[in-house]
Parts: sequence; structure tokens; C-alpha cells
Amino acid sequence: MSAYPPPPPMGGAPPPAGGPYPPYDRNAARAQYRAQQAAYRAQQKMQRIAWKAQRRATRRTSIVGPLILLGLGVYFLLVELHRVSAFYALEWFGHWWPVVLIAAGVILLAEWALDRDRAAEMGCPRSIGGGIVFLLVLLILTGLASQAALRGLEWKHQKFGEGFGKLDQVLGNRSDSYDDVSSAIAANGLLVIRNPHGDVTVNGTSTDGQMHVSIHKSAYAWNEADVQTKMKQLEPAIQHDGNTTTLSVAGVVGGQADLTVTMPPSSGITVNADHGDVTVSELQKPVTISANHGDVDVREIAGDLQATINDDDASVSVKDMTGSVTINGHTGDINVNNVTGPVAMQGDFYGTTDLQNVSGSVRFDTSRTHFQAAKLGDEFSVESDSLNASALTGPVVLKTTDKNITLDRVQGSVDVINRNGEVNVTSVAPLGTVSIQNTHGSVDVGLPPGSSFKVDASTRNGDMENDFGLSQQDNDDNHTLHGSVGGGSTKVTISTTDGDVTLRKVTAAPMPPAPPAPPAMTEKAPKAPAAPKAPKAPVSDKAPKSYSF
Repeated sequence: MSAYPPPPPMGGAPPPAGGPYPPYDRNAARAQYRAQQAAYRAQQKMQRIAWKAQRRATRRTSIVGPLILLGLGVYFLLVELHRVSAFYALEWFGHWWPVVLIAAGVILLAEWALDRDRAAEMGCPRSIGGGIVFLLVLLILTGLASQAALRGLEWKHQKFGEGFGKLDQVLGNRSDSYDDVSSAIAANGLLVIRNPHGDVTVNGTSTDGQMHVSIHKSAYAWNEADVQTKMKQLEPAIQHDGNTTTLSVAGVVGGQADLTVTMPPSSGITVNADHGDVTVSELQKPVTISANHGDVDVREIAGDLQATINDDDASVSVKDMTGSVTINGHTGDINVNNVTGPVAMQGDFYGTTDLQNVSGSVRFDTSRTHFQAAKLGDEFSVESDSLNASALTGPVVLKTTDKNITLDRVQGSVDVINRNGEVNVTSVAPLGTVSIQNTHGSVDVGLPPGSSFKVDASTRNGDMENDFGLSQQDNDDNHTLHGSVGGGSTKVTISTTDGDVTLRKVTAAPMPPAPPAPPAMTEKAPKAPAAPKAPKAPVSDKAPKSYSF
């Protein structure tokens, strides 16, 4: 009871209920109203945020976005692994980019139909989101840009040619002129040809000790005076310096000169061509060629060849050589056939490389592939995703990536290192050391029956097979094969991952005989003309014969 206040006195009035109220303040009332409105707006905002969060939590996204990201990831991975050319993939996309929109529309239509049939179960509809819309717009812009670039390249090739080789054609009408020039050349000397615009054809069929030049001049101009000026500038200049003869043509804007040169076969040749094809044949001395925009064709040369090519679209053909062949630079297709000397190639080659019947050593070096062999009896072919060779004499060394490899009828030692591709090797007697290291690919090795060797093979995530009765050891995904066949000490070492290992008994065809050497070319002296025969005496008239009827 002590906690309660005492009661008011008896008979007295109750105390007042509070002090006097303050007067009405309009500013305070407005501030209170604004505070209430701000609180209401904050409440509405929080409700909207909560509603969006709840809707996002139950929203189901479309599968279009993950598929686009997956496709882009696979594309960039293949480009990085050099399985797909970025340029050709972009060219393909420039033609077929609408297929991406069609596929995305089909997927969205299928999802819409599925959601409509299961509306009660699925809840909120699907949404592709702003990020996927941005990706689709980016792909559309990329496709349009690729298409425009392809059309621009086609127009440029049509109007100006590869490497702007037809740029002169926009400078006026074409006029042609033909001329012939002859000049003495030193015996066993050197001829140097410099031609910035035009083809160069050289053959060693001259028998009079002179150089004969046929010139086909072409000039583009709008008036006759300019044509004559350019024709005069295209006249070749011939200079002699000791045993060296220089044949040069000036670079003329809107003009070119095609040269056909006949020279003695006993002289060497050096050709520098900037825009034009080069053809050389029937010579007995070294040949040096530098070509920047044009094909190269060399045949029937009894000397060494040194060629430097700087044209990704050019083709190189070399046939019937009795000397060495060296090709450097970057070019397209290469064909080398029937060479008795060594062949060395170094650079970047974007087409198909085909070598046949090389009696000397072979060396092939690019940014991705190193190959060398002591002799090539049959064929060696390299493409973007494969390398095939047959009738090889070791030691054979091959280091490459992203290629399926086939080496058939290998005589002697062989050493192969590869990644992301299959390796198939067939050896013939006498068997040499075999060493194969592969990653992400199967290995198949054929060994001649009756040979003696020692095997050390292993694979992970693959199977192991052999025709020699050797027992393998298994440890989870790792399989190994160790043993000796015939008590030999020749080593056969094989290792790979994510692929099978197979050891086979094979009876390979014998190595082909060495190809016959090309016939030696000798400079034949011209035959003296035969003396004219004496005229015959006129035949006297015979008496007419009599006939009886």
C-alpha cells in the first residue's frame, strides 16, 4: 500500500490534469505531416523491395543463357587449342549467325509451351534476363560486322586482287607492249633478276652463250602520253659486273612487266619478285628465289635451291632436283617431288605440305611441328590436323601437337612426342629404338615378327593390348606393360593418357628402292649444219614405149 500515492483530502477538489496546453503551431504540424509522409513512402519502398526479392526468389531463368555461354566457352577453347581457326570460324559465323537467333527462339518457344501446360506447378513464368539480351545483341552485332567484313574482302579481291595486286587497274585503261632483248652473259656466271611487278619465267635452254629476254609490258593510264612514259620506264636495265649480270625493272605505279628469260644452263640465277609468279627450270647451278606475292615453280635443277616466300596464299612446287632444297618464310601449299639432296623447310605453312621421294634428309620446322628423318622413300604429308609419312629411314624425330600421326614402314629409331591426337607407328626390320610420348590420345605400334626388344609401356584411363603374350599390371586406371621379347635390348617405350596402347605384330611391305636420279643435264653444243647435197643430173627423156592392142 505504501507504493500508492495518498488519497486527496476529504472534501477537497481534485488536482488539475496537467499544465496549460501550448498554443497551436502551424510549422510544427507541417513538419509532423511531412514526417508521416516520408515514413509512408519508406514503407512503400520496402514493400516493393520485398516483393521484388520474393519474385526473384521464385523466378526460373531460361536455358538460353547457359547454352550461349557454353558455346562461347567451347569456341574459345578450341581456338586456344588450335583446333579451330579463329578467322574461318568468324567467317562461318558471318554467314550463319541468324541460326543463333532461330535456335534461341525455338528454345524460348518450347519453354513457354512447357510453362503453359504446367502453369499451376511452375508458378512464376521464365525470364531470360537483361544479360542474355545483351549477349544476343552482341552476337547480332558480331554477325553483321563479320558479314560486312567478308563482303568488303570479296569486293577488295575483285577490284584490287590478292594483296592489292590489281590496284593498278583503277588507274586507267590497260595498254600492252611486247619487246625482246638479248645480252651476253659470263660463262658459269650469275644472273640476278629484280622485278617488283610482274611474273618471272627462267629456263636454261640457251645454247649460244647469251641471255634472251622477252618482255610483256602492261601500263594503266588515261591518256597516251602517260602510257608511253610508263612503257619507257618499264624497259629493263642490264648491267654487267664481272661474272654477275643484273636484269632489273623499275617499279612503276600503274605498270608491270612479265619477263621470260632464256639463259645458258651453266649459269646460276637469283630472282627477287615482289608481285608475281616465279618459274625456273632446266639449270645446272644454284637457284635463289625471293617471292613476296606469287607462286613459285622450280623443276629440273642440277643445283641447290634456296627459296624465301612471304605469301600465305601462295603455292610452291619443286620437282626433279639433284641438289638441296631449302624453303623459308610463310606460304600455303607446298609440293616437293623427286629430290636427291636434303630438304629443309622452316616457317609457317598454312596449306598442305606434300613431299615425295626424297633421297636426302628431311627437316620440317614450324611453330607447332618439328620433324626430321634421314631419308624419305615414299611420302610425307602435313595438314592442319594430321601428319602422315611412309617409307622413312631413321633416326626419325617428331614433336608436334593437335595432330593425328601415322608413320608407316619406319626403318631405324623413332622418337615421337604428341598431344591431343592419335599416334600410329609401324616399324620394319632392322628395328630401332621406339619412344612415343602422347597425351590425350591412343598409341598403336606395329613391330616386325621375329624382332627382339624390351617393352616399357603405360597408359592412364585407357586399355592395353599386345600380340606378344606379355602380361600387364593394372592399378585402378593405370595400366603398365613391362617385358622382353626375344631377349633383345632394343627399347620400346610408350606412354599416354586418356587413350589405349596397342602392340601389334605386323608384316610391313619392304622399303621401296631408291628412286632413279634425274638425268644429268649437259649443255650440248649446237650441231653444225650438214653440207648441202649436190644436185642430181637431169634425167634424159626416154623414148616412148610402143603398146600393142
